Amino acid sequence: MRAYIVRRLLLGVAVLCGVTLVTFFIARVIPSDPAARWVGGHPTAEQIARARVELGLDKPLYVQYLRYMGDLLRGEWGRSIRTHRPVIADIRAFLPASLELILSGMLIAVAVGVPMGILSATRKDRLPDHGARLLSIGAVSVPTFWLAMLLQLLFFGYLGILPLGGRVDTVVRLTYPIHRITGSYLLDSLLTGNWPVFSNALSHMVLPAVTMAAYPLGLITRMTRSSLLEVMSEEYIVVPRAYGIPRPVVYYRYALKNALGPTITVLGLTFAYSLAETFLVESVFNWPGLGQYASQSILSADYPAIMGVTIVVACTYVIVNLVVDLILAWLDPRIRLEG
Repeated sequence: MRAYIVRRLLLGVAVLCGVTLVTFFIARVIPSDPAARWVGGHPTAEQIARARVELGLDKPLYVQYLRYMGDLLRGEWGRSIRTHRPVIADIRAFLPASLELILSGMLIAVAVGVPMGILSATRKDRLPDHGARLLSIGAVSVPTFWLAMLLQLLFFGYLGILPLGGRVDTVVRLTYPIHRITGSYLLDSLLTGNWPVFSNALSHMVLPAVTMAAYPLGLITRMTRSSLLEVMSEEYIVVPRAYGIPRPVVYYRYALKNALGPTITVLGLTFAYSLAETFLVESVFNWPGLGQYASQSILSADYPAIMGVTIVVACTYVIVNLVVDLILAWLDPRIRLEG
C-alpha cells in the first residue's frame, strides 16, 4: 500500500508541474500588457518600463518561470494586477465561500443520488426505476445556467420564499456580526451559535447548492444503478438469494460494497467538474467566491491571479483523485497490484 501511495503522489506532483508550465506560458502569450495594467490610469512609457522591471517581465521567459516556481514553493504566489494584493491572500478570502457551496452541492448529490440509484436497481423496470432514470437524465442534460435562472424565477420571482442571490442579507450581517473561524458562514454561525445568520445563510444556500448538485446527482444515480445491477447478476449474489437469504441482507451486506467502486470514481470526477462549474453558478447567484474572483481576473487579464486559481483547482483535483484512488484500493486490493 505504501508503494502505491508513493506512486500516486509522484504522479500528482508531475501533473502539477505540467499545469504550472502550460498555464505560465499561455498567460505570457495573451495579447495584453500587464505592466500597463499594473500602473493603471494613463501611464507614461517610463512608468511602464519601471513596472516591467518590478514585475520581472524584462527577463527571459524561462527565467521568469524558474523564479515563479521558486516563489511558489516559498508560498509567494505573486501580486494581483487588479487588486494589488497578494494572490494567496485573495484566494484565502474567496476560497471558503466556494468550498462551502461545492461541498453543499456534493452532499445533496450523494444523499439523494445513491439511495435513488439503489431504489432504481432494486425496482428495475417498475415505476420508481422509470422515475429515477427520468430524473437523472434530466439532471445531467439541463444546462446549469438555465436551471439556475429557472430556480430563481420560481422560488424568488413567483413564490417569493427564497432569496435571489448573495451569501447573507446585508441587514442580518450588520445586525449580527459573523465571527470568522473557517470562512464558511454556515459553519461559523453554527459554531458560535449565531442562529439568525445561520438561518439566513441557509436560505441563501438552497438555490445555488441545488443547482450545483444537479449534474453530479444524475451521474451518481446512473452509476449506482448500473453497477448495482451488474453486481446483482454475479453468482455470489444469486446463490445466497436462492438459499432464501432476505434480499435486503444480500443487497446491502454483499452487493452494495462492491457496487460503490464506480460510484466513488464518478464522485471524484464530478467534484473536480464542480470546481469549474462553480464559476458560472457564482456569477448567476452573485456568490462572492473563487469563481467570481477568477471571472473578474480573466476579464482584466490578471495573469498572476489566473495562475493562482488554476493551481488551486489543479491541487484540489489531484488531492480528490488521490483520495478516490486510496478508497478504491482499500475496497479492492487488486487495484494496488495493478496500479
